[in-house]
Amino acid sequence: MEKTTKQNVTTQNISSGQLKIQLASYLEEQPENIRSFHRVMKVLESIALGITIIIFITALVLSFMWKTIPVKAIPTAWFLLPTSVAGLILLIALHALILHAYPPSSLYSLYQAGSPARLFGKYQQFVTGKAADTQALILIVVALIVGAFFATFAWASWTVNWAVLTPMINISGTALGIVIAVGIVGGMILKTYQKLSKSH
Repeated sequence: MEKTTKQNVTTQNISSGQLKIQLASYLEEQPENIRSFHRVMKVLESIALGITIIIFITALVLSFMWKTIPVKAIPTAWFLLPTSVAGLILLIALHALILHAYPPSSLYSLYQAGSPARLFGKYQQFVTGKAADTQALILIVVALIVGAFFATFAWASWTVNWAVLTPMINISGTALGIVIAVGIVGGMILKTYQKLSKSH
């Protein structure tokens, strides 16, 4: 597979429509095999998104059927949801890594809506070259960790393995507390910085 041209480009504070235009313009400069790879990955990402939606609906339905089904099926289904999301993120990250462009598809709108970066006032950017590769590698690591964690959680819930469930529940509680604390402190620091910047 031919390598894409690695141009270090960053476009800041742009709308989703502009991001789509930037990506289309970037792809026009790439060889046909890269464009074909891009089309295949878009299909795979759409399938992965469909699977995630199906799992969500299944988990929701099971939650309402709790009286007529094994109780363990409900937490198992809900833990499979973040596992499937991690799989989707992994596909997007691999897509970006080969393309050397991030975000690599129309699913960037989901990222823009749910990215933790938005908590700190950052806008979505279209990046290429090393910046895109770095984004992709970070996402791959995050997706693998999150996917493995929740897949194990789902398995332990289905098998009712308390030796595994107990420490994982403790880890989840601690991690959630840290994330909330960091989000609150980060938001306060950001607001203070913005006020100081405006005063100058």
